[in-house]
Amino acid sequence: MTIRVYTEDNLTPETWIQDAACAQIGGDAWFPEPKDEATANHAKRICKTACPVREQCLEYALRTRQRDGVWGGYTAKSLQAIRRRSAA
Repeated sequence: MTIRVYTEDNLTPETWIQDAACAQIGGDAWFPEPKDEATANHAKRICKTACPVREQCLEYALRTRQRDGVWGGYTAKSLQAIRRRSAA
């Protein structure tokens, strides 16, 4: 299975995503409901312990300003905080 992620500024696939833990596992854990901390924590734990492309995922999420989901072991809310700190 090939998973491709495209953005307006990047019309080529993000090839690293094929190796991501979430691509191998699948499921809805990567996009938990906003108040579902148990599911978000489960996804973050998998990212931080089993994903070989976690750094690329985090960079992608920050670069493309992801607003939903767990990316690189961080929730969208955490990503927003990282972006704010980086902008300061």
